[in-house]
Amino acid sequence: MRRVCNSRSFLFFVLLMILLAAFPSAISAQGLNPHLVVNTSRLNIRSGPGVSHAVITSVPGGTVLPVTGIDNGRVWFQVTSPVGEGWVNSTYAVDRGNFRGVPILNSGVVDQPSVAPGTPHLVVNTYRLNVRSGPGVSYARIGTVAGGDELPVIAIDRNGVWYQVETTFGAGWVNRTYGVQRGNFASIPRVSTATDTGPTFNLALPHLVINTAYLNVRSGPGVGYDIVTTVRGGTKLQVSAISSENRLWMQVTTDAGVGWVNSYYAVRRGNFGSLTQPAQPVDRGAHLTGLTPRVVVNTHRLNIRSGPGVSHPVITSVPGGTTLAVLGITRNRSWYQVEGSFGQGWLNGGFAVFRGEFSLVPYVG
Repeated sequence: MRRVCNSRSFLFFVLLMILLAAFPSAISAQGLNPHLVVNTSRLNIRSGPGVSHAVITSVPGGTVLPVTGIDNGRVWFQVTSPVGEGWVNSTYAVDRGNFRGVPILNSGVVDQPSVAPGTPHLVVNTYRLNVRSGPGVSYARIGTVAGGDELPVIAIDRNGVWYQVETTFGAGWVNRTYGVQRGNFASIPRVSTATDTGPTFNLALPHLVINTAYLNVRSGPGVGYDIVTTVRGGTKLQVSAISSENRLWMQVTTDAGVGWVNSYYAVRRGNFGSLTQPAQPVDRGAHLTGLTPRVVVNTHRLNIRSGPGVSHPVITSVPGGTTLAVLGITRNRSWYQVEGSFGQGWLNGGFAVFRGEFSLVPYVG
């Protein structure tokens, strides 16, 4: 009897080994592959490892994101998303699977040489600092420097916020908020730039001064509306209206068009007595929410064309903050087919932010 039981046990073991060999993919599906599980209500996926990089999409809590790389700071993880490769802050996710084979990525940080004593320079006092092609966050990032690096200063914008510095990858601009001054700055010239901070309106008019590091500008007066753009601390925004539902939300004018900000994160300046008629937001696609594929225009005005390319005639143009339903996308993902009050048309995706579920968008053409 014991011999029969042993034979059955042996046959069961052999059968189990055959099944395991036949279905290796089933094992990996159980979580061996490195991935993150989003554990916040929504998580932004950005074009690079840091909040200064553009948001390419956002995903809801519980989303599983395969990990393809880790920033050398080990906070930002490169993941595969519905719209391609992107970066997320791992603080807002739970890691699962085996991370031993995941590469550590440099993120373009280049060590900088020390400067001679007395030379006017900035000492970077944040973990990583972007160097840009011009004096503002709207300019392209040309490189990244590490905390503690010494950057010789060659010019300062007239507002004293952005410093032009020398780096191993050429001259660029950094925000002096993230550096400590060292040396004698008496000989450093003050220069005018195309994007000197400060308003082009009368300071007596009602305006807000942003007093947080960065503040989202939305298409309507509430966090449920899409983000049109983001402005940095110290930015002055002229106010044109106050929401009648919640007087914390104010309609402002930005480089990306008209939008709404929460005034709790700003200081009021100028005469607000002229704002006698609280405004309701114009419904420029605000009804498009959730997983519905849509784009939010994030430039001052954007042309809508009859086809996917600048050679096609312009049908109309829409202001910044407008939300349009997405019907399709070209295979190179450059042009979106959209729908609005004008009917159907095409816009360049470089001037809009995608929202919703990308997998629902068909390729057209």
